[in-house]
Amino acid sequence: MALVKKAGRHAGRRDDRGLWAFIRTHPARVYSVAVSVVALLAVYLPNFVQERQDAILAVLAALLWGGDAVQRCENAKTRDAETDSKS
Repeated sequence: MALVKKAGRHAGRRDDRGLWAFIRTHPARVYSVAVSVVALLAVYLPNFVQERQDAILAVLAALLWGGDAVQRCENAKTRDAETDSKS
């Protein structure tokens, strides 16, 4: 008798898996990793940051916008959870 592999709790449609699905599901985690990478670059490679100051400032501006977008996404998920629990 062959063993049948049970689908895990995270198994689902193929479209629901992968990197983009993870980013849509966990934007705050992805944002925090991106901010940490920029901070590590600034600490461990100061010459890199000084030589490419314009590019680093553009990345920081994008990260600030990203923080706002992540906050709005998390607020929407909280509102949805509140409305689901009330009904």
